[in-house]
Amino acid sequence: MAKDYYQEFARKIIALIRAGTAPWMKPWAPGEQVTPMNVDTANAYRGGNSLHLAAVQQEQGFGDVRWGTYRQIQKRGGQVLKGQRGTRILSFQDKKRIPVRDKFGRKVTDANGKQVYRYEKLKAPFMRQYSVFNAEQADGLDPIENATPPALWEVHRDTEALIEAVGVPVRHVAGDIAYYHLKRDEIVLPEREQFPNATHYYQTALHELGHSTGHPDRMDRETLTKGIEEGFGSQTYAREELRAELAAMMTGEQVGIGHDPARGAAYVEGWIQALEEDPREITRAAADAQKITTYILARREAN
Repeated sequence: MAKDYYQEFARKIIALIRAGTAPWMKPWAPGEQVTPMNVDTANAYRGGNSLHLAAVQQEQGFGDVRWGTYRQIQKRGGQVLKGQRGTRILSFQDKKRIPVRDKFGRKVTDANGKQVYRYEKLKAPFMRQYSVFNAEQADGLDPIENATPPALWEVHRDTEALIEAVGVPVRHVAGDIAYYHLKRDEIVLPEREQFPNATHYYQTALHELGHSTGHPDRMDRETLTKGIEEGFGSQTYAREELRAELAAMMTGEQVGIGHDPARGAAYVEGWIQALEEDPREITRAAADAQKITTYILARREAN
């Protein structure tokens, strides 16, 4: 049942938060690949599924980021090892696949002779659970091919361009505080030379950039507007910080800048309380973080 899934997921995340090892609480070096990906399609998992599998990777010590169903692993020449236990994830089904037929009722095929399908939106979408296994739970798979990361100066240049593409002004003020100011719609950061290095500067900037997407003229996110209204220490404020931190983690890997978790320490208790009160909150936060990352990256593509 979905309820059991959410409770199990929340318990896992709460335990990792308490241990300081939740995925977004661990530093990731620039260019390091940590987002779970499908062993068959090489597509990255998204939202709550991505976070759930990343948490299991962290918990179990898996160094391989590839996951797949029993059949997908077999398709790639692997075999799940005897006695291995899969990890449950969710699939949101809002469409059904229907074989295309011609006016005579015959199946329509493509140039390769494969059936052509069309997709019809369901009136009553539903959730489906299925199990996936990490590549280290199988043998016979080819080793993962890790791409050579770009030079750090290229990553810094591209991250700077990404921030500019979103269009939120960045003001530098001497001090040790970084924040997003909603009324002025600006990101405030310490002077660049106050950071230990450029990578740390951009990691901090991405966190605040995540907050800025919640502005009413952008994604109009209630956790930002209501959180600022309620103030630091409120549950809503902590929930917004969770979304910004997860988004910084996701965006940081996409642009190759990595992730610095230093800002999260003040919100640990708030995160735990939010998940204990509502186990589905971690899934919602991950989904919102995915939307934030998609929004930010889309601004880059548009420029």
